[in-house]
Amino acid sequence: MGFGKVGTELARRAKGLGMHVIAHDPYAPADRARAIGVELVTFDEAIATADFISLHMPLTPTTSKMLNDETFGKMKKGVRIVNVARGGVIDEEALVRALDSGIVAQAALDVFTKEPPSPESKLVQHENVIVTPHLGASTVEAQVCFTQQPNSKLFIISCSFLPLIPMFG
Repeated sequence: MGFGKVGTELARRAKGLGMHVIAHDPYAPADRARAIGVELVTFDEAIATADFISLHMPLTPTTSKMLNDETFGKMKKGVRIVNVARGGVIDEEALVRALDSGIVAQAALDVFTKEPPSPESKLVQHENVIVTPHLGASTVEAQVCFTQQPNSKLFIISCSFLPLIPMFG
């Protein structure tokens, strides 16, 4: 779900492992998907047929709680969910119910509706959930890549009045 830079790169890697990859993104160009052998499908088709659902989209009014009791009910039993997008994209209480019922076999999450999540959270405590910190953009490589993007230069210029804070040891 989501076929921007991160979703496209994940699809490339999954294809390299021999996986059949489908994607849903209402804004993704079909030619980019075709170029790497990915089929763009509807949201309903994606959630009904996928064995793994990996989320890669911003949190917007449209994507807020897009995975909820209704959508979990349309998924294959035993689906695995990966959320490295935004916490609010998944209704966390509905995810716990889907995990308890076996609809979702496992979930891997590094984002939550409330961050940091409470250590007592049913989701964090669930035996079929892997929780990691959301640190992907905190690597040296990610920071270097960010400064090479055209929009980042505007951000850096607009923040030039801030005091210099060393980022790396």
